[in-house]
Amino acid sequence: MITVKDVWRGALPEGTELLGGGAGLERRVEWATALRTRPPAFDAIKGGELAFVPVKSIRMLDERLDLAQVMQSFAEKGGVAVAIIGDASQDGIAVAERMMLPLLRLPEGAHAADVQQATVRYILDQRTLLHERQQELQLQLMELALAGAGTAAILDRLSEISGHAAAWQDLEGNVQHASAVALDPALLEALTGDVARVRRWAESTPAVAADPPVHEFPLAGTGQSRLVAPVPLRDRLGGFVSLIAPDSELDQMDRLAVARAASACAIELDRERAVLQARDEMEGEFLDSLLAGTYSSEAVVRNRAERLGFDLSGSTLVLLARPDPGRNGSSTRVVHDRLAVAASGWTRRRAPSALVAVRQGALAAVVPIADGDPPPDASRLAGDLRLECAGSLGDGAVSVGVGRSKPGIAGVRASYREAEQALTMGVRLFGGARTVSFADLGLYRLLFALQGQAELREFFDDRMRLLADYDARTGAGLVKTLDAFFRCHGSPTEIASLLHLHRNTVLYRLRRIEEIGGLQLDDPETRLALHLCLKVREVLAATPAER
Repeated sequence: MITVKDVWRGALPEGTELLGGGAGLERRVEWATALRTRPPAFDAIKGGELAFVPVKSIRMLDERLDLAQVMQSFAEKGGVAVAIIGDASQDGIAVAERMMLPLLRLPEGAHAADVQQATVRYILDQRTLLHERQQELQLQLMELALAGAGTAAILDRLSEISGHAAAWQDLEGNVQHASAVALDPALLEALTGDVARVRRWAESTPAVAADPPVHEFPLAGTGQSRLVAPVPLRDRLGGFVSLIAPDSELDQMDRLAVARAASACAIELDRERAVLQARDEMEGEFLDSLLAGTYSSEAVVRNRAERLGFDLSGSTLVLLARPDPGRNGSSTRVVHDRLAVAASGWTRRRAPSALVAVRQGALAAVVPIADGDPPPDASRLAGDLRLECAGSLGDGAVSVGVGRSKPGIAGVRASYREAEQALTMGVRLFGGARTVSFADLGLYRLLFALQGQAELREFFDDRMRLLADYDARTGAGLVKTLDAFFRCHGSPTEIASLLHLHRNTVLYRLRRIEEIGGLQLDDPETRLALHLCLKVREVLAATPAER
């Protein structure tokens, strides 16, 4: 692609200046034309033309016309730039800015016909040169991609070919690879700080892997610019390739080189993705059989684990992340794919030895613990996993259940069942967007095992039904006061502080609890039964059938 800026630098006479419309300097130039003194003003405009306009000739064409009108009409028909001989009116400059139509002024003594012919020759020569260069670049960079050399090798070759710094960034702006020149701290900071603007441009510009678009962005505070091309994968953008140099050194060859490099990176990333997808499927099938306990023998499991590079000789810890109920309606496929992205990010950054898979709408992660190694910080791992999943889903909260570390192959399934139970209990009891460890559930583990049995409700009814019914009728808050009684170890002063009540009010409520329930709060057996009833009440409220 030959841009207005390329023509300005390569074909127009020295001393040509830009008067307005600089936002359109990246527009593509297909041909050059000149204003005629008899209708029609220009030869047939097909789009992409740069027009040479002697300002004095406008009145010879039509006394009613001025520069602004000629520019407006030319732009509406598809023209991309105007180069004038003479002075520009303020109206003409305003049209240039509004239409993003670069308005250039040729130096005194320039002849429109001569400059037009020179520009046409430049365009034709550049097309031939670019075609030859494209074939050469295509051969060099595609050989690397097809050989599986990796994106780093492609970027290094791009830098070698162009003589400029080259960088590869992911969608978040993280520089995944850069040539030595690009590792300057100021450049790195400018690259990462500019990612939002680059991403907006890339997401709003049609892109295909065979011919990615290229745009030039200045790097603030560095005195340099970069040519950027997105890397279009089959269903999303895979990142950005950049060439970095002082503005005056970036030319059409560099533009072509960065586009070919992005195209080669797209092939490489799609290939890597296919390999990873195949491995993910193998790991997913293996993990499914491991968590479900459907393997034929432990020897078979160990053999498959070794082939996948997963160590089952020590203990394992299982985490289970699931979107909370009530998220907005993303499809099952979308949720699955986004959880898979979260799994990839989490394992790469936090748990490279973990085995992960998305199953039944949740993300299961098995973390190995080698014999003799200190146990991992399960709470931190789970918190990082929850944030990774929530960030990937973007439209709802996520909760994580954590099992206890267990030895042996059978321990994987045992830890998984604990993680599943912790996740289910935690969401029902405490709400979503949290991490719940099975080890922290305490008494709730026993109570949940009894949910649905009549004895659990009868136990509650025998000891607390009168208080609960009284609260329901009067809103007296006696059950809440009783809960505070146990939290504060029976201290009226601490209860008053916790509930923001007067101490005398607390004493009155405690007496009413004893009177209405027929209870003695100073009796140890009564206290134990009431404290247990408060836990039972939470379990009953969290049981779907009881809601």
